[in-house]
Amino acid sequence: MLKKICKVWLLIFAISISSISYSEVKEVITIEEYSKQFLDEKFILEDLTEEEVKESKENPEKEVKEVADIEEEISEEKYKEEMAKAEAKQKAEEEKMKAELAKKAADKKSVETTKVTKVSNIDEKVTWSLPNNFRSVLIGDLSGNIFYSKNADNIYPLASVTKMMTLMVTFDEINAGRASLKDKVKITGDVANLGGSGIPLKVGQVFILEDLIKASAIYSANNATYAIARHIGKGNINNFIVKMNKKAEKLGISKDIKYFTPAGLPTRMTKKPMDSGTARAIYKLSIEALKYKKYIQIAGIKSTTIHNGKIKIKNRNHLIGQEGVYGIKTGYHQEAKYNIAVASKIDGVDVIVVVMGGQSYASRDKVVLDVLKTFKENYYGKNILDKTKVLETIKVEGLNVPVVPDRNYKIILKKSQKTKVEVIPRQNIKLNIVKGEKLGTYKVYIDNKVVLTGDVLAQKAIKK
Repeated sequence: MLKKICKVWLLIFAISISSISYSEVKEVITIEEYSKQFLDEKFILEDLTEEEVKESKENPEKEVKEVADIEEEISEEKYKEEMAKAEAKQKAEEEKMKAELAKKAADKKSVETTKVTKVSNIDEKVTWSLPNNFRSVLIGDLSGNIFYSKNADNIYPLASVTKMMTLMVTFDEINAGRASLKDKVKITGDVANLGGSGIPLKVGQVFILEDLIKASAIYSANNATYAIARHIGKGNINNFIVKMNKKAEKLGISKDIKYFTPAGLPTRMTKKPMDSGTARAIYKLSIEALKYKKYIQIAGIKSTTIHNGKIKIKNRNHLIGQEGVYGIKTGYHQEAKYNIAVASKIDGVDVIVVVMGGQSYASRDKVVLDVLKTFKENYYGKNILDKTKVLETIKVEGLNVPVVPDRNYKIILKKSQKTKVEVIPRQNIKLNIVKGEKLGTYKVYIDNKVVLTGDVLAQKAIKK
């Protein structure tokens, strides 16, 4: 009887506690659902189990460590080993599938590829063979030409790829003279104690802004990123986030990308909706990012020291230096999985590759390398016009006069495509030519079709 009475009292107590905390619980659920609307239907936020909640209460330090979802910092040897494993696994899967396909073909049965997706995109002659271990992918040039994409308009969590916009907004303020790389930034308690990947920070310490930028761009330090946002936001991080979304609107990607934090941490850490976007939006953002020379220079640093040499940081982008890769940003947390946006220079022409939702850092990087490999096998970059180089010489009163084009023109072509530039001199040209004088026009042909026209100018002054 006593046990029954105790159970009744316990039930009444639980109901009363539930009613008191209802508003708080409701708020968190609303935020979670708000995050989900930016994700595809198959995406499910992974909530903590009862056992995990109990364990985190008993050991709060472990909770912070696990929730942080830090993208591993690994040695070059370990990275090469993991990449080799990913490559071997993919080859094994391809060989296994080939054998299955051969067997089923022999039996005259229909075949559905499950491990490797072979899709022709834009150019029917180019086949992109990639594993099904990521959410979306895109490769394009700086002129907006997309050579291959998959699920490029599906919205997924960005994770630390969010920091691209944070750094661009920061450099906007620097370029406008409202901030300086040498600004002194005082570290506050909320920043110093932030979870996730970060550099050693203590309340009251003073860092220069440039060191915090390096920590964010190279090491993806969340606490450094929040310190930047607080400083540029004049003490208010929300003010900074407004700037992020205004820039997205200015770039025409506000419908495809939303920012709620400066660093891309998940909802369970921030109690805010997740920063989310599409591979296409990140591609467009990457094109803009390449205009920020100082930012891209920093993003391409493999390792360095900051804070007067007291803190050493290594780049989390292990593709730097491979296949012409020189940037831009990696990202990871449990919900987002492994994301990356890279810039690569091929034959002097820049391309952007975006991969979202990779299963591991090694498999994600392998997808990037596979995309670049297929691209290089089927396309090439050509510098057709260069304002600094003589395009042709034309005869003027018996003299050879060198002319240059009025613009630079770099383009990516299929291996089968041919180019030609035709120069048409102006009639009745006389000597005493002024440098930069228009001496005619040019036509650029691709496969005998005119794709560009312009003027040819005198490379130097020529007197009689």
